[in-house]
Amino acid sequence: MIDDLSPAERESLAALRASRGACPPAEALVEYESLSAADRERQAIHAHIVTCSRCQLALLHMQEPGQSSSSSMLRWVLPIAAVAVLGVALTMVNRRGGTSVPPDTGTVRGTEIQITAPAGAVEVVREFAWQSPIRAEIYRVIVRRGSTVVWQTEATGLSAAPPPAGVIQRDVPYEWQVEAIDREGNVRMTSPPQPFVVY
Repeated sequence: MIDDLSPAERESLAALRASRGACPPAEALVEYESLSAADRERQAIHAHIVTCSRCQLALLHMQEPGQSSSSSMLRWVLPIAAVAVLGVALTMVNRRGGTSVPPDTGTVRGTEIQITAPAGAVEVVREFAWQSPIRAEIYRVIVRRGSTVVWQTEATGLSAAPPPAGVIQRDVPYEWQVEAIDREGNVRMTSPPQPFVVY
C-alpha cells in the first residue's frame, strides 16, 4: 500500500509518524479510555491518539460490550476450570482401567422409530428389526396388507422373529410398523409404515 503512494505522500506520512511518536503503553490507554472527553484532551497522549489508528482501534475494542474486568477474569477462570474437569474425568477413567464405553441400548437420535429390515423388495424375511430413540417396555410389530392386519407380535428388544410360514405371501405388497409401548400399555411412539414385498 505504501508503494502506491507518491513521494510527497510518503514524505507526509513519515512526518506524521515522527510527530505522533511511539504508541503509549496499554495501561495509559486503559486510563485514557476511562476519562471524560474534556479530561482526555488534557492528557499528554491525546495528540498521539487522535492521529494513531492503532490506538484508536485499541480504544474501540475496550468500549465493546462485555469487556469488563469480570469478563477478562473469566478469560482465565473458564479455561482453568475446563482443565480441572478434564483432569478429574481422566483420573476416573484411569481408575477404572480404561475408557468406559456405554452399552448399546438400541436407542438412536431422532424423533421416530427407524425401521431397518425388511424394507423394499426382499428375498426372504429373516426378522423384523428397528432402532428406537426411546426405550419401551415392549414393542408391537404390526404387518398389514392394505388396511387389513395380517399379523402382529410383541418383542422386548429391537427385533422380532418373522411370522409362521404362509402368512407372508410372495409378490404381495405389505407394510409394517412398530409401536413403542410403556409399562402402562400406552403407545408412546409409532414408526412410519415401511413397505416391503417378498419376491
